[in-house]
Amino acid sequence: MKRNALGKGIAAIISNQPLDPNKLLDLPVENVYPNPFQPRKNFRTEKIRELAESMKTSGIIQPVVVYKKDGRYYLVVGERRWRAAQMLKWEKIPAIVREIPEESVAADSLIENIQREELNAIEIAEGIDALGKNAGYSQQTVADKLGMGRTTVTNFLRLLKLPKSVQKSIIDGEMDQGHGRALLSLPTDEQITEVSSLVIKKKLSVRQTENLVRDCLRKKKTDTKGADPDLQKTENRLIKLLSARVKLSYKPSGKGKIEIFFPSLEEFDRIFKLLNRES
Repeated sequence: MKRNALGKGIAAIISNQPLDPNKLLDLPVENVYPNPFQPRKNFRTEKIRELAESMKTSGIIQPVVVYKKDGRYYLVVGERRWRAAQMLKWEKIPAIVREIPEESVAADSLIENIQREELNAIEIAEGIDALGKNAGYSQQTVADKLGMGRTTVTNFLRLLKLPKSVQKSIIDGEMDQGHGRALLSLPTDEQITEVSSLVIKKKLSVRQTENLVRDCLRKKKTDTKGADPDLQKTENRLIKLLSARVKLSYKPSGKGKIEIFFPSLEEFDRIFKLLNRES
């Protein structure tokens, strides 16, 4: 039921109510600027090119929507159309100018993109985060404005705690937000990165990822149970020093070994340079 509230803000902006003729303008393309609150970060060039070809043949069916601030026009709706117009080297673009409170722009932009299912989970999370910070909204207020449950908003925001490399995997479609939420149960970024690489390599489902995370946590608990406190302390210091997963073990005879784990060749190079650094 709550989902039905989604889009009320944007509906009001692009409704079919009679327009003040002074508010519908042909604006110079170069005088229109991107939406500073645009949650969508990735605009696929091939999709913009397809839209440009359509606009070249049929024109713009619906004007872009802008608001004015400090003498400049900023987009609220229609950035893809604006980018396509630039690609076509159009001088002007039809635009509806609305008086919109700036704190509403972020919410309206996020609503529009969510409705069109054009955002990945990380972009939605970043949009929600920006909406809370810029407008000073609580999570409940953000949830109400977006027509989401409070728990849904919280789950999106939790994804921003993932390492950047793992966030990128979600952006690139190698994993989805369900995988990301499962990985958040792991205690360190290193473990999250390592397990995420395995998830991608084996193309594990969300359920399989949850099982894998549980196995990792169970193994970790078994490994640390009854461990030598001094050994554990030294191991933790090595983990902090190298920013990597380290396993230290020794026998009563005095023999032992140090294992250093790395999820990628880039991480290996970083650790090797750190160990090989001249004092």
